[in-house]
Amino acid sequence: MPYTFENDAELLFDSNRGVYIPQNFAEEMKRECVAGVDDETWKTLEAGPDHEWYWDAWMDVTDNAEITEPSTGMKYYLYQDGDVWLVPIGCDIPEDF
Repeated sequence: MPYTFENDAELLFDSNRGVYIPQNFAEEMKRECVAGVDDETWKTLEAGPDHEWYWDAWMDVTDNAEITEPSTGMKYYLYQDGDVWLVPIGCDIPEDF
């Protein structure tokens, strides 16, 4: 059965975290569960929104990160629409979302 956003995406960060979402991602995610993010990008995000390359680093993460749920092995990518979602790889975002 194919994944659907409505049934299978998981809210990771609510938009009320604002500009701190990328920093919170760097501080709260287990790095061993995230592929596609290099050490320099982690450091930039940890530095917070005043870092010159903060938003570029976050764009790199949202474009390239693959998150693996350790207990299930399920793989996700990130989608941000204000909130940040974990979306199963292979699942499309509905046009009307």
